[in-house]
Amino acid sequence: MQQERQSWGIAVWVALAWMAAALVSKAFAHAVTESLPVWLASAVTFCALALVPRWNWLPVLLGAAVAMAAWGAWAHKLGLVASLAFAAIELVSMALGAWVATLGRRPDDTPGTQTPARAGMLIAGALAASLVGALLAIALWHWQRPASDPWAEGLAWFCSTGLGILLVAPLAFSFAGFRVRRSGGMPMSQFVAGALAFAVFAIIALLVFGGRAELRFGALASTLAYLPMPFLLLSALLWGPRGGSFAMLGGSLLMIGLTANGGGPFAIREDFPGEAVVEVQGFIAVWAVVMLLASALAEGRRAALASARDWQLRFERTLQAVGAVTVEYDAVTGRAVWSDGAARVLGPSVAGVGGLDEWLDGVDPSERAMVKAAWESVAEGHVPASEHDYAVRLPDGRSLRVRERLAGVQGADGRVETVAGLMRAIEPEAGLG
Repeated sequence: MQQERQSWGIAVWVALAWMAAALVSKAFAHAVTESLPVWLASAVTFCALALVPRWNWLPVLLGAAVAMAAWGAWAHKLGLVASLAFAAIELVSMALGAWVATLGRRPDDTPGTQTPARAGMLIAGALAASLVGALLAIALWHWQRPASDPWAEGLAWFCSTGLGILLVAPLAFSFAGFRVRRSGGMPMSQFVAGALAFAVFAIIALLVFGGRAELRFGALASTLAYLPMPFLLLSALLWGPRGGSFAMLGGSLLMIGLTANGGGPFAIREDFPGEAVVEVQGFIAVWAVVMLLASALAEGRRAALASARDWQLRFERTLQAVGAVTVEYDAVTGRAVWSDGAARVLGPSVAGVGGLDEWLDGVDPSERAMVKAAWESVAEGHVPASEHDYAVRLPDGRSLRVRERLAGVQGADGRVETVAGLMRAIEPEAGLG
């Protein structure tokens, strides 16, 4: 019973979100075709299907079908049968696109996490959904609007639906699993930099895509379309996945709306009605793909760095708990790099030991030759590892007896390029110094 109520709740929310997105699309810009310049409603269906488990697809499709049929009857003045056919296009095309976009996903994957591979599948899913929907729309409008140009309707459907998915999906995916936190987030300087970049974009976009661009810029008007886009891309990258998706959506709607109302470089000359809108859709779609891939690459790098920092912290805590430190020696120069916790185990003065020779200077003279020979055997690849203990005087005057294990790390050519050491203090050497 509870699961049934939850399914009905999903259907209702999808229907409401779908209708809200459709009203925004309709209010934003007019069009000479039945399809609007940018169609955000189908993206709601696409994103809902891509984010929920497939066993919950039925309520999502039910909510989208009801909203789509109602929209066909109200906005396009279609009859009952035609409205149901209109809704069927939504179900078939969006289900296919979401299926393509989610290929390769595992049940335990974090919702909304983007990688370059997933971004590529998202682009493929958007293309499949818009293409199948456009082909079915050609048949629908040829049946319902015999006087219209069905190919123009199909092209408008393909462009507006595909672009809507590319703009809304990154926003929906970035907020999947979002939780409000009292701390964290981007620094204020980063936010301000992104806001300034977006403000510069908006000013340039209003100038370039505003009305009478040809009078303002003359022969240069048709070449200025690219001028605002680097600032939009910069603001999106500075604001990260969530803020960047908002920036891309808002900036794209601004340019499409201005073009649909007769402004901008694409509207200077049209070979057929609505050509400018098609051109600006393609133009923005390219930038949306670039933004999606760039964001996925940046997010992948950020996640990799966060994972590396997490593992490093765990490693350092483990070493500190057992009273051990690590050191890496360059096999050729002997340059030493100590682990972050070395100062807590051996004392702050160990930071001044920058190489093998400086470390050997502190080793007890009676054991120095043995320590050096063991190190050289590992560095030259004669033995894979060596373990021994010896007395050493640290730069701050303290004397310890340490146990050290050395191992060679081979490079691509099979030769040892790094000597890794794991060192643990055994006991103070009271007899030294």
